[in-house]
Amino acid sequence: MEKEDRGEVVRERRASISYLPQEVSDEASDDTALGYLRRVSGIAELEREMTELESKLTDEESLERYGDLRDRYDRMDGYSFDEKAAVALSGLGLRGDFLNRNLSGISGGERRRVALAASLLSGADLLLLDEPTNDLDLSAILWLESYLKKSASAVIVASHDRAFLDSVADKVLEIDWHFRTTRIWTGNYSLYFKEKAEELRRDREEYERSESERVRLYETADEKREWAKIGGAQMMPDKDRMSQGYHRDRAERKFGAAAHALTTRADQVKRVSIAAVRDPLAIYFEPSEGEGRDIALVGAVTGYGDVFSAGPVDLAIPYGSHVGLFGRNGSGKSTILRMIAGTLPLKSGTVSLGEDVKLGILTQENDIIPKEKSALEWFEQETEIKDESEIIRFLRKFLLIGDVASFRMGELSPGERMRLSLAFLMATRSNVLILDEPTNHLDLEAVSALSEALDLFPGTVILVSHDRAFLQNRAFSQVLSVDDGKLFVEKDYDTYLRKAMREAGE
Repeated sequence: MEKEDRGEVVRERRASISYLPQEVSDEASDDTALGYLRRVSGIAELEREMTELESKLTDEESLERYGDLRDRYDRMDGYSFDEKAAVALSGLGLRGDFLNRNLSGISGGERRRVALAASLLSGADLLLLDEPTNDLDLSAILWLESYLKKSASAVIVASHDRAFLDSVADKVLEIDWHFRTTRIWTGNYSLYFKEKAEELRRDREEYERSESERVRLYETADEKREWAKIGGAQMMPDKDRMSQGYHRDRAERKFGAAAHALTTRADQVKRVSIAAVRDPLAIYFEPSEGEGRDIALVGAVTGYGDVFSAGPVDLAIPYGSHVGLFGRNGSGKSTILRMIAGTLPLKSGTVSLGEDVKLGILTQENDIIPKEKSALEWFEQETEIKDESEIIRFLRKFLLIGDVASFRMGELSPGERMRLSLAFLMATRSNVLILDEPTNHLDLEAVSALSEALDLFPGTVILVSHDRAFLQNRAFSQVLSVDDGKLFVEKDYDTYLRKAMREAGE
């Protein structure tokens, strides 16, 4: 955890805090999911301490300590913890006998959902959740929204999911990127966004009015000074030097005094400061050209041995299509994307890519990034941008500044790696984008920029996402859902969303 540079963080002695980071350690563990939840939530240690104290409740200190432990155990509903753990895992999409599965054999996304369940079950007074909707499907997000709204814990959440924020937040903590100051707004994210935009509009109008008045007064003062010079230089008809001096002094005093008064007024005009606005993140995907850029799948089947199969898939994707692929986690969406991308071999059938198809692939885990290399090395080797200074200028467009370009990419934050992946797609001029949860780890500014870029992209997009606000009003030419590896055609995204929300509410 970070230590404050100055000031102090005051915590009540008995206040408990649970923190979910963006990235969860993937260290090997012999725990089952239930064993992990009992250990990380603290319930196992509570039970151990209570059992140890029960045999020596002979002094006031032991009695007080036991009472504190028992209070916390009751707050966590310790006697029904195992049942609550099963409900939490099921709500987060980890169903069946997952409670008894060994953590050493689960995926990174499943590991993070188990860690989220541990935070929720901790009974902490304060939950600190960093991007909790990453790796969640729609039904799990809806379950989490319901859980947090009913929870007695205070919650501070960092999230890019606008629909989720609108559902669970009643305050927004804004961090000023320039001055690193904070401000609290009352209401959900949409209300904050509307009020912030209106405040910025008013501030700019007031700034422009004050600056316009200041400029007008300074210009008028300059005119008065010029008149003073002209009046003082005028020659009297009779060349009377005394009269000439009198009129010159009179003009200089008159117009000079007016100029001084106007300058003073200009200096006294209220200076209006406006919020520092950085250059917006600009994403623009310019596809490479060619004639054969269509994709076709005929009876295509792929999978992982005897564990899971997806298909058979029969699908035509003409160039320029925007295809949305939706479904629960584990239904086979990513498997189908990998089949189209050619990174997962076929068991049968065919996947035909046009000869001029240039794939740009973005995965949930950003595993296309060679984490041992720097961004400079990656771009020099894999794109047409070879000059180091040009690469650095290009990355600045994605707010990747400073020494980021020379860092080993495995050392970058999840958000930096995601923006780096988007920059790479832009640099390679891919004409077919395969995007698996592209909004994960992005801030709201970057999500908005990506949304606009996809709206303008004339190439093919095959998209998996659970971000409802990001998907709202997106113009899909095909909407497909996946269930147990099988592909189904949906009327449109709104129809699919209503169906998914009904199923999640059952």
